[in-house]
Amino acid sequence: MRRTVLLIILAVVFMVTRVQGQEVNTCRPIAERILTAAQNHAPDGIDELLAPDFRFTNIKQPVAAKVLKQIIAQMPAMTGWDFSSAVQDSTGLMLRYTITKPDSTTSEATFLFNADNLVLEADLLNADITLRKATPTAKAQPEVSMMRVPMHRYGGLPIVTVTIDGQPCNMFFDTGAPGVILNSKYFDHNIDGQVMGNGGHGVVGTGSVSGMHHVKLMDMGGVALSETDIMTSDLSNLETVGVAVHGILGQSFYKDFDVLFDFKRGEIVLLNPDATHQWLLSEGYRCQTVKGVKKGHLLVFECQMGSVHAVMAFDSGAQSNLLATDWPEQHPSSVKGIKKAHLTGYGDGRASVTKGKTTLTLGGRTFKKLWTAFSDVSHLKESKGIDGLFGCEVLGRQKLLISYKRQELLLIDKRHK
Repeated sequence: MRRTVLLIILAVVFMVTRVQGQEVNTCRPIAERILTAAQNHAPDGIDELLAPDFRFTNIKQPVAAKVLKQIIAQMPAMTGWDFSSAVQDSTGLMLRYTITKPDSTTSEATFLFNADNLVLEADLLNADITLRKATPTAKAQPEVSMMRVPMHRYGGLPIVTVTIDGQPCNMFFDTGAPGVILNSKYFDHNIDGQVMGNGGHGVVGTGSVSGMHHVKLMDMGGVALSETDIMTSDLSNLETVGVAVHGILGQSFYKDFDVLFDFKRGEIVLLNPDATHQWLLSEGYRCQTVKGVKKGHLLVFECQMGSVHAVMAFDSGAQSNLLATDWPEQHPSSVKGIKKAHLTGYGDGRASVTKGKTTLTLGGRTFKKLWTAFSDVSHLKESKGIDGLFGCEVLGRQKLLISYKRQELLLIDKRHK
């Protein structure tokens, strides 16, 4: 009898262990898919992983899923993660991960799964973010297929005028930023609740999100956000360009459009991707296509820096090209005229760097004597395999078009005579 009882107990223990092991093996890929999305700032496809009653702190569906995706899109840089533990109790299966950041500091991420192995709760930055309220973002698609947006350059960077609740505002048109951020100098935290924490990793540091501002209508040439809560941050350091900077217009605002940069003409053209080819033909342009890959919110291309292969991301907010601090030491023949300089960007202010001139070859086309800054790009290298950025130095010489939908860049020649 005693032996029979012992065998039953062992059988139950085996079954519980086996069930928990099966759930862990099933749930770990789901949790790590969300972590990968956060690392790449790519929230698409997350909904299918979430339980119908998914919640984020005290926020319930359908808003909870939108909050999670907003956090994924704005996630600070991470170099990787390690699975740390699994705990099964009456609430479900809890998986814990340790996230490692580029500066070697760590934070914890947790995922609670229900009996159907769907995510019931997810906390990616519980040490950094306290979320009390967020409202989903709505974008109204314009009915026209082409919009011309006047653009001015300040400090070499493109600034466009965006109307926010009837007031004209200067916004950096920055494809290197994943979303829209308003300058807290001009926009109060005018809704109940706020997001506190990191707003993203800039070239010279990590920006700090200070709150949320409710916007009734934000419009740029017919592309609009309505009844939207937008994150705010102190962007005072960006006003060194000599003009009031009301915010940063990141990629999420115009990702559904093809974006043509024409610095010489002083305009940015937004195109319906289905109408781009016909419009270019009607304008008499000749184009050379360079295929890329989307990594998070960035489009990445195979390039040559001098004779050295490099993986470079396009960033219209990069005043000069950007490569790693040790690039001149590793590839001295690819850099000329090194000197000390300062770099300003979204983050902690100004950073002392070195600068030099390099030659970039992209799609078989060579751009010589481009100013290139050498700074810390470990957050790009370790999380996305990117060696650096190219932006305004190339845009000042070459009309080009970025298509997020087709993941390609078009080098646009002058019109036929």
